[in-house]
Amino acid sequence: MERQVHERFFCPSSTYSLIWSLTIVMLCWAQGKVITENETVPLERPASLKCSLSTPQEALIVTWQKLSKGRPENIATYSMAHGVVIQKPYQNKIEMTQQGLSESTITFLRTTPEDEHCYSCIFNIFGSEAVSGKTCLKLYVQPKVFLNYEFSGDHLNVTCSAIGRPSPVISWKVSGLVAQNTNESNNNLNGTTSVTSTLHIKDFEKWAEKKIVCNVQHMESTMDYNVTPSKGGTGHHVSVPIMVSVLVSVVLLVTLVIILLYWKYRHQSKGI
Repeated sequence: MERQVHERFFCPSSTYSLIWSLTIVMLCWAQGKVITENETVPLERPASLKCSLSTPQEALIVTWQKLSKGRPENIATYSMAHGVVIQKPYQNKIEMTQQGLSESTITFLRTTPEDEHCYSCIFNIFGSEAVSGKTCLKLYVQPKVFLNYEFSGDHLNVTCSAIGRPSPVISWKVSGLVAQNTNESNNNLNGTTSVTSTLHIKDFEKWAEKKIVCNVQHMESTMDYNVTPSKGGTGHHVSVPIMVSVLVSVVLLVTLVIILLYWKYRHQSKGI
């Protein structure tokens, strides 16, 4: 998570003394800091955005706004007089999980693509100009990768597909291989992007049993998926994240069964 400090100054001029001026400057510096943290979370999971005001004073009211392309949109406020007020479009969608006048946190119960924006938290302090900070929410989906091939006469077509958010980037590692590739990209309704790249290889007999590598880049990571085509038919390769998730689910299920059996055994033992 990126840690940011947003500063805004509002300091009256003073001619009384240098010491007094420095005191005012230091006080205004402290009043003008809002500490925020950006969040990057999986799509459709909960996410929290937090703002902290670095000042001995408390705000009278804290306002959260969504910074969309148009003008800022109020989504929630908190004050001692009225408590938490969440605007109607965001009710049952967000909660103010930290209700304070110097620290405030909003939580998205289940993130959607429309939530990927920057947000402003505004602290209105009595006798001072309002100070604000900006925090941004970024959503991602780990890519699912599929790699397969098929023969057509003396031609070989190798297709690598990746579905994720943000859009994955596909490239090929085919050292010494003369080939062309075509690319296609489509946006899905669930906020992900499907990227497909097909490698077209002529006179494949010259390159039989050679490894072909599909490289998938996503955010800060990169992974290789390889296949060695043979003249026996088509081949399929499923991304490692899918297999890992299936394996984890099986392990969790087995663990749960063992715990239930152990609990039943202990319960029966105590009853004897």
